[in-house]
Amino acid sequence: MEEIIVLAISVAAGISTYIVSNILKRGASIASSIITLVSGIMLPYFFPQIGKTLVSAAACASYAGMISVENALNLREMAIISLVTGILYIAASSAYSGIGGRLGTIAAISCFAWLGFKKVFIGIDESFHK
Repeated sequence: MEEIIVLAISVAAGISTYIVSNILKRGASIASSIITLVSGIMLPYFFPQIGKTLVSAAACASYAGMISVENALNLREMAIISLVTGILYIAASSAYSGIGGRLGTIAAISCFAWLGFKKVFIGIDESFHK
């Protein structure tokens, strides 16, 4: 059950960051900061047993949500990236605990994986068409 909550929080945080950054035009750093701050305040209150884990997962997904609108064209794509981020966060949570840069690395891998998937399987390379 904990994993399902982590995945849901990851998707919500990634999409929220994307919306604040790209749709509301507030910038990626501000968007990630806002989502991480709100998560840090609210999640431990509503989920006392796993709050710290959820805050960490939300921060990780907010880093992925910093992706530009040119690389994630819509909220559906951002939801997929955020889900991949949550899955990788769960997979790496016990293996790399205490390692600096882990959350940003997971977010970057998720974004690169989506871009690679689109290029290989969907045949879309937006940078080529510009």
